Amino acid sequence: MKSVKGNKTVDISVENLKEAAAEYTSVHVDLGTGDGRFVYEAALKDQNTLFIGVDPVEKQLREYSVKSVRKKLINVLFLTSSLENLPINLTEIADKVSVILPWGTLLGQIVNPSPEGVTKLTGLLKTGGELEIVLGYSPNLEPSESDRLDLPNLSQEYVGNVIVKAFETLSGGMELNTLELFPKEKLTDIGSNWAKKLAFGRPRQIYRLKLIKTL
Repeated sequence: MKSVKGNKTVDISVENLKEAAAEYTSVHVDLGTGDGRFVYEAALKDQNTLFIGVDPVEKQLREYSVKSVRKKLINVLFLTSSLENLPINLTEIADKVSVILPWGTLLGQIVNPSPEGVTKLTGLLKTGGELEIVLGYSPNLEPSESDRLDLPNLSQEYVGNVIVKAFETLSGGMELNTLELFPKEKLTDIGSNWAKKLAFGRPRQIYRLKLIKTL
């Protein structure tokens, strides 16, 4: 795997990543982290947790990786990867996995779940770990991306009957904890630039779901 550290990119093995994770009381992996602001700010607030931001676009990760180096912030890592390209032996490392307002391929993997994608995603979690997903796309507001990814209209019924059901049945060990409409104005609390943009943008429905890994 590749880790962005300041202005440099270095190799990091699964073994080294797990060794780093063992130094902390908990590990939080954020998939599709974008510019990494979310994990950077979370790491500033919680020094006992290792935050790992994962995104396929290396350039996006530079700004907050540089800031973390300047702050000498050691409990945050920025990995250049996508869900499908994560090593198959990177499993049971996280106490929490978040997918906050995903876009592109990752969004398609969440909304049109496959056995491979669900297994890869839930495999990152330790037993008892939490998966949090926040969805807020709109086919009316993002028609090109919705057509490209063949995205359905987003509704609470679809989230519950398709997405939640897939994670509960395909993984064989996930149970729904929370499924709720998330107030758009509270997106500013998430701490990402994309969430802030949507918070002040046109009206849309936001859904948040949390599942717990029981096996």
